[in-house]
Amino acid sequence: MTIALLLIAALATHRLAYALSEEEGPFSLFMRLRGALDPDQQTWLGRGVNCVMCVGFWVALPLAVWLGVVGVVDPYLTPLVWWGLAGAVVLIRRWEQKR
Repeated sequence: MTIALLLIAALATHRLAYALSEEEGPFSLFMRLRGALDPDQQTWLGRGVNCVMCVGFWVALPLAVWLGVVGVVDPYLTPLVWWGLAGAVVLIRRWEQKR
């Protein structure tokens, strides 16, 4: 069951990162958020919020913490789960780009 939950968590991390970085979102919320942070994309933050892999790194953190808190994974493994979920976003994104 743990592997299935980690796979679902990886897919959810990618989906949320993709939505936040590339979609309009409900009521254009995601688009307005990206524009408010740096409308000209001149800073690392402005470029980062438009990058699925960058956003995925930060989206994975609370999800990894939550998986540790609810007992899906050992809390001591939270950093590894965080980096693993972020790595899954990178793998999925690169696979998408090859298609």
